[in-house]
Amino acid sequence: MKKIFISSLITLSLFAYSQKFSDLKFETNVPDAENHYIVLPVKQGEKKFNFGFMYFDEAAGYTFDYMGDLYEEDGLLKFKEREDAKVSSMKVRIENLSFKSAVVLDEMLKKFSLPTQPEWLKIYLSSAPENEKSLRRASLMNGANFPQLALPKLLQLYNNNYRTEALYFELVFSYNAMGKFAEAEKISAEAIKNKKADDLVKKEYIYALVHQEKLKEADDFLTQNLSSFTTENNKIEAMINTIASSAHNSNFIIAEKWLKELKSQPNINRYQKNINQLESIIKEKQSKVQ
Repeated sequence: MKKIFISSLITLSLFAYSQKFSDLKFETNVPDAENHYIVLPVKQGEKKFNFGFMYFDEAAGYTFDYMGDLYEEDGLLKFKEREDAKVSSMKVRIENLSFKSAVVLDEMLKKFSLPTQPEWLKIYLSSAPENEKSLRRASLMNGANFPQLALPKLLQLYNNNYRTEALYFELVFSYNAMGKFAEAEKISAEAIKNKKADDLVKKEYIYALVHQEKLKEADDFLTQNLSSFTTENNKIEAMINTIASSAHNSNFIIAEKWLKELKSQPNINRYQKNINQLESIIKEKQSKVQ
């Protein structure tokens, strides 16, 4: 089966009494469609819609279970179950979390003689605390490059006084990914103050600073905290971001300071390509100011 990519806030108006194709409202993004029966859009002129259930698989993420098709007969929507639905399932892992579908309400399910939720859903329901489940979904959204979907969910957790290292990182990551560097800096600083800043938060803090051209602050933070990094990749990335931004802004003192430090790191041969690029940027910028 060809992978179907499924997006916007659930809008339930009109659909409660929908009986025609033209009544279907394709306004719901994938995360908001979770634990709902949905209808997928079709090309202009097609006579049937894919119908199924959207759920969250803790191991695989958002998944669409294809159950059958909707078609119109005598002006009314009808449901035709997939022929082998009783003995097998057809699942599609969703990558495009902003893809829009139409949510089916209980009134329509009754017409199709379907339960509010399929019995098999119990297998996939997590027993984790609600905050952890919400954070897990937001993390997946960030990882799939949909920080704009993750941010509202993360802010809801944050505003409910939920504070963990993972929450801080995901929130800072969302802000940085959306170019909201001042907000990312503020949340990072709070995490550091509250001793809930792991390497990921520290790395994102540097990223937020250099993208605001706060090079001295980035330099000072790295100087004071370089030894506190526990993972090589995150430490190297923080240094590379500082060097690159400093070079681009012609702050050669900071750029060369951290380039020298970068070269002194263990296993640095893995990053030789990065070093060559940084040296090239520095030389190019220096030639323009001489």
